[in-house]
Amino acid sequence: MAKILAILCSGRKKGYTAGLLSEAINGAKEVSNSIEVDLLQLHDYKFSPCTSCFHCIRDADHNCILDDDFGKNGKGKLFQKVENANGWIIADPVYMWGPSSQCHLFFERCYPFVWSGKLEGMPMVSISCATNQGMHRLAYAEICKWAFAISLRYIDGLAVHASYYQDALKEAKHLGRKLAEFALSDEKDGRKKFANDEEKYIYYMDKPWNAFIPYMDNLSHGSFGWQLSMMETALRRGIFKREDAVDLLKKSVEEFKEAVKYYNLNDYQNATKYLVRASSYWTHATWKEFLEEQAIKSAPPSVYRPLPKDEK
Repeated sequence: MAKILAILCSGRKKGYTAGLLSEAINGAKEVSNSIEVDLLQLHDYKFSPCTSCFHCIRDADHNCILDDDFGKNGKGKLFQKVENANGWIIADPVYMWGPSSQCHLFFERCYPFVWSGKLEGMPMVSISCATNQGMHRLAYAEICKWAFAISLRYIDGLAVHASYYQDALKEAKHLGRKLAEFALSDEKDGRKKFANDEEKYIYYMDKPWNAFIPYMDNLSHGSFGWQLSMMETALRRGIFKREDAVDLLKKSVEEFKEAVKYYNLNDYQNATKYLVRASSYWTHATWKEFLEEQAIKSAPPSVYRPLPKDEK
């Protein structure tokens, strides 16, 4: 039996957002008798923000230790539902030109799965519903970004304004059917994980949130290669002291230069390849310099941003 979590982030259980989710559920159920849909109304659960205790990183099973529905060392009822699902439908109202705080909190508390990799490749779809000024497209792009962060396989999404609600109900039903097909495959054939970070970046190229441009912006101080990258600036200023961290930093600088070169040639395939390599070296350099002994006191889990194969 394929298990789908239908996640309502709104406190209004009979509002516009809930209505769209209901149609998505109907669509999912129509696909097969082997689909089990569990409606989660997040406001009925008790869970609070991450406290940055880093237990989920150091813990061998990467569980959350907080004493609430998303923790209890992996025994929290919400944590277990999330862990055992074959797909998600997330329905969220648009607040303050973006996703609701409840939606953000839900994704934030999925932090342990970054380290365990248990959700990597799990299919999900999203619905963002707005009234008034809208900004529903901004909201569903942000949810897509969070899906990328925990390595979900974002299938599709709806950005809905209430003005077009009747049309959106039909689209939501189709969205539910689409997700159900992927959830059935997840249950029957096993989870389709990304082969590596490069594949994940490329997969998200045509999604509402494309990781490539923001990450290029992040590592280049917004200059996209016209100024020194974040890594080269740190190297020249001698910010990194550990020899192994400096070595990784140097490699990150060279890989990023290659990414910029291919970006300027509009060769995004190769630019992505080198950007992923640069970000991996940068991740491990910063971990060694600032986290391994000072904050987390642990090496990064093996699934997290692995170094290029030639460095293992």
